[in-house]
Amino acid sequence: MNAKVHPLLAFLVIVLTIVAIGVWMWGDSRARQLGGPADLLVDPSGHLYVQMQHYLLEHDTAGEFVQRHDLSALGVERVLGGMAFFPDGDLLLRRGEDTRSLFDNIRAYLRLPNKRPAQADTPGIGLHRCDLRTGQCREFGPHGIDFSAAFSVFIDPATQDVYISDTSRHRLLKFSSDGTLIAEGGSGLRFPNELQLIDGRLYVANTNRHSIDVVDPDTDGFAAAVASKDVVPLPAQRSGQTWPSNFAQIGEEWWVNNMRSDMADGGVYIFDRNWMYERSVNLPDDADPITILRFDDDVLVSDWNKDIVHRVALDGRLLGEFQSSGLQVLIDESVELRWQYR
Repeated sequence: MNAKVHPLLAFLVIVLTIVAIGVWMWGDSRARQLGGPADLLVDPSGHLYVQMQHYLLEHDTAGEFVQRHDLSALGVERVLGGMAFFPDGDLLLRRGEDTRSLFDNIRAYLRLPNKRPAQADTPGIGLHRCDLRTGQCREFGPHGIDFSAAFSVFIDPATQDVYISDTSRHRLLKFSSDGTLIAEGGSGLRFPNELQLIDGRLYVANTNRHSIDVVDPDTDGFAAAVASKDVVPLPAQRSGQTWPSNFAQIGEEWWVNNMRSDMADGGVYIFDRNWMYERSVNLPDDADPITILRFDDDVLVSDWNKDIVHRVALDGRLLGEFQSSGLQVLIDESVELRWQYR
């Protein structure tokens, strides 16, 4: 039997359906933002910090949990880009809200160059040099530097020069310790990520060129190409893990995190001192490694998906999880919040 549906009832059903879908999308988005461990840092005193969401979890030199630092107390709404410690213990990070628009996110998804100026739209937003103990921050640079997108940072402990890969603008920048721009360059770079100054050479994860590049760190001729290392061996090609994002020198070897095309679900590949492939770390199938760091006698690998930090032996064997009471408490809180949002 066919019955006529009242137009008002049909309209209400449509509206409620749209609202339900909107709420579901909002909740799912909020849950996804509550990611697991990401950045790993060591301060000048040798303390280890695990960054998860807008928190830094501090551990002493023996790996024992010390305290949780809430970066929102420093004005950080959401961690965007990298961070690093100065020799005096100050932390360089980005303060402020996430000002990226829907259009910005679409451009990033399509891997189009970022056309926004790397300057703060609002006072107080952008790179700052902060003291974790006192909560005091001061602006880094005289003109309000704000990349408003992914970036990586390395601070030379000898000179305090700051090297930054401005990922979505395909360039490298060199600043003095007070934020004065010294040099910029990067011809041939495509979405550069992790960068480190090692033995007078600046190494850069040239993500969309699928290589680790060596460039000139000196102000004269800054970022001029010196060499390029192929870090996508056959096993990585077979797994679709061809986008290097993070790396570390571990003894005489190089460990590289190669991600998939969506910049997730990567694998850790190990190369000898001459960048010849040797082996890979046997991470779980659903692992999403982010950062590789040598700490004490182990290698730590943060895992966004699995909510853990892996402990890995120097020969590449998995040793289990990095045990941290503070990290476990935050993970338990995050699991509960994700469930509520979903």
